[in-house]
Amino acid sequence: MSIEHKAMAATAFSKRGFLARITHLAACFALFAASSALAQTPHWVGSWMASPCAPADAEPRRDQLSLNGDTVRQIVHLSIGGVAVRLHFSNTFGTAPLLIRSVRVAAAGKGSEIAGDGDKAATFSGKPEVSIAPGESVVSDAVNLPANADGNLAVSFFVPEKVTAPAVHYTALQTSWVAPGEQTSAAELKGAHKITVDLILTAVDVASRTSPGAIVALGSSTTDGAHSTPNANHRWTDFLAERLRTTDAANAPAVLNAGISGNRVLNDGRGAWGPIFGESALKRFHRDVLAQSGLKWIFVFEGGNDIRQAAGNPEVIQPQQLIKAFQLMAREAHARKLKLIVATITPSQGTNPKDETPAWEATRLEVNKWILTTKDIDGAVDFDKAAADPQRPARLLPAYDSGDHLHPNDAGYKAMGESIDLHLFQ
Repeated sequence: MSIEHKAMAATAFSKRGFLARITHLAACFALFAASSALAQTPHWVGSWMASPCAPADAEPRRDQLSLNGDTVRQIVHLSIGGVAVRLHFSNTFGTAPLLIRSVRVAAAGKGSEIAGDGDKAATFSGKPEVSIAPGESVVSDAVNLPANADGNLAVSFFVPEKVTAPAVHYTALQTSWVAPGEQTSAAELKGAHKITVDLILTAVDVASRTSPGAIVALGSSTTDGAHSTPNANHRWTDFLAERLRTTDAANAPAVLNAGISGNRVLNDGRGAWGPIFGESALKRFHRDVLAQSGLKWIFVFEGGNDIRQAAGNPEVIQPQQLIKAFQLMAREAHARKLKLIVATITPSQGTNPKDETPAWEATRLEVNKWILTTKDIDGAVDFDKAAADPQRPARLLPAYDSGDHLHPNDAGYKAMGESIDLHLFQ
């Protein structure tokens, strides 16, 4: 081949190589664009929840549970935002079908007012009403309403028939409203009265493009936020959510509070107050934890109510019983490729002086030692260290004590929330 022909062939080869490289790069860019688009596709993540309990005659606010042709305007505080929302309603402890209709959602304003650009209707398979079978829950269709992180939503729904709410969360620490008649689209409810419980609405999901998923905090009253300031969102879960948003607002995990005041790990609530204390953490683990949208991390902070039982009570437990329960939760989580984090049990000496025995503190310390040293779980948080008085480690630090020697005040909840290593949620 002549030099001229060789040059022509080399030029042709070079052009073919150049075109091949361009084609390859174009394919790579197309793949990258498709991956980016997929990564930005909205996905459902729980942003707020309230664990349901049964109605109880012993509850002093029993009248707040009774509905008959009323509009409920439930105010909920979101941990993360999204481009749309959907709503979960429950007839968990009902014995008859529960009918709700005319559901609407909006940004919450002052009192019973809605704010922003108005509300949007929520439907159920395209219909404006839904009948919920006993023991069941329903999820609304997507509502095209952008929702802000750290913002309040007003979810309004009409209950046309006489009913005692079959799904109640007692320690709402949030003022909501009930008004006579069908007023769900009203800018402000007329004749409304305040309620301090959550009724029937059990969760709100948001469609997020960036959140990696949800953290569900399973616990009792100290997770529920008991003795914190109402309407202030000062539970330890709220402080954790705030830290996560401050660290990376766009990519923050949601924090869902599955606390029930008085709850125990191993046994249901008993006696007249039993329904208020809820089913055991083990029994409600699937419903209140594993069923939450976008779940990725489970944070367990519970066990103190199991330990604080009067001597001779047949439900007094041994440390290994609690440890085995946490191990069971870990196995359930790991089977679903979820991470389980457990927090140490905070001190409570002085709470029930007439019933306290040395066994309470010995059991607490043994369980805490296991939490901090075991390889069965994916992480530990030392709430005991964060809340205890260094001079009297069996007691809460006085600056964090709400007054009953069991529940922290706002400062104590903040200290607990700030003690959590955020790297656990990576």
